[in-house]
Amino acid sequence: MMVASGKFISAGTRVRVREAGPVPTYSTWDDDGQRTSTPVKKRMQKAFFGGDRRIQAEVIYIGNESERERLRAKGLAKVQLRDSAGCMVVVTAEVASLIAA
Repeated sequence: MMVASGKFISAGTRVRVREAGPVPTYSTWDDDGQRTSTPVKKRMQKAFFGGDRRIQAEVIYIGNESERERLRAKGLAKVQLRDSAGCMVVVTAEVASLIAA
């Protein structure tokens, strides 16, 4: 469970960015074994942070406790992005910049 400005954002919550803008430098995506190509990952990440409503985003649960604590200390969460074609990518996003969709 992540805290965003007094609100809790739990795993499974559909989210969007509070304010559209460029992709933050801290945001990276998880390695998916090349199931999704790099240009598609970049496009989806740029669209999500740009406020595109066609990208569905959901906070995911992190099973590794040390990774979960490391992200919580930095104020980050892992968000799974999905587009209408079925492509998925998991990126990191700042909890304070997310709101429930």
